[in-house]
Amino acid sequence: MKNIFKKYGLAPALAVSSLLLVVPTTAASAKVVSIKAGDSCLQSQYGKSVTSASKKFKCTYNSKSKKYTWSAVNAAAGAAAPIDLTKLDKTGWPKRFVVGGVPAENVTTMQTKWGGLIQLFKDELGIDVDFYPGSSYAGVIEASIANKVDLVAWGAMSYIVAKVNGARIEPVGITKYVDGTTSYNSRLLTKTSQTGITKIADVKGKKVCFVSSTSTSGFLIPTEGLLAAGLTSADYTTVLAGTHDNSLLKLESGDCDASFMQEATAAAIGTGTFAAINKSTIKEVWKSAEIPNGPFTIRQTLPASLRAAVKNIMLTKLNKKYFTEKGYNGCTSEATCIIVEDKNTSSFITVADSFYDTIRKVCEATKSTACKA
Repeated sequence: MKNIFKKYGLAPALAVSSLLLVVPTTAASAKVVSIKAGDSCLQSQYGKSVTSASKKFKCTYNSKSKKYTWSAVNAAAGAAAPIDLTKLDKTGWPKRFVVGGVPAENVTTMQTKWGGLIQLFKDELGIDVDFYPGSSYAGVIEASIANKVDLVAWGAMSYIVAKVNGARIEPVGITKYVDGTTSYNSRLLTKTSQTGITKIADVKGKKVCFVSSTSTSGFLIPTEGLLAAGLTSADYTTVLAGTHDNSLLKLESGDCDASFMQEATAAAIGTGTFAAINKSTIKEVWKSAEIPNGPFTIRQTLPASLRAAVKNIMLTKLNKKYFTEKGYNGCTSEATCIIVEDKNTSSFITVADSFYDTIRKVCEATKSTACKA
């Protein structure tokens, strides 16, 4: 797993992982000696390609066997080719295409980071494209169910909740990081002054910040971790911060003794919104196992030609290379280019609904009512 906190210089503390999602991990750049089609690969390697004995293999997931295995890639097929939009039948296309996402950050920050994505789809589709600034997870879920948003970036749990409650959506892509992985972690942070909190079980009797009841890394996975540590919701005071940013800010202000959040938020301490927070005053006391990145989904009631165009644009042009070529989001180099979240996001690959069966299993194990709310 990525040692984000060592990289960004945060004070180290005990990190424990006891989730159902535990999988073996290897460096994304590890040299593959010899593999063949059908060999096992890792959940964290989903979508990653490797070459062995001059043959190319891709890590895939079989929803029937519930296993991740290497599959041979047809070299002749190559990568997806861009669609010629001038030749598409645009009958029934809406005049406006709406893109939304669950609120990991404040609305202003999200609109800034998503500016390039919005412009890309506007240029390619030839219709107006708007950003839906969801102020809450529930708000985005409700908007999706009501067909008010067309393309949505979800967390894994909020995607499942939206589908369970009637949203007619289908996955079109998932973010892939520069190291080839498609997963991330949940973190539990506290202040270094909290000497009594050195592991997740130590939050007993404390005020604990979560993000939202439908947040994967900000609620579901932390709940599973707390249960594994022998704690129930009666053992601590729950505070719902609303966004990952707010969860960190409430820790800094003293509104919470410890806070759960996604790793990208934790890694941003000392920069941007969190410039005033001194890294040396914060410590990590728990890190989850790998969590699958949430999907981007498209509304199934849209014309098939529009859905195909959006998916193709996402897989062929929503990447660092194309953004740098076109200057989207002010990108001047691939190394520093941000295409939607942060510079760690490299591109998008296809994803199937079955990829989120692991999250459904956590929902069952925790008996979380929020998974159906």
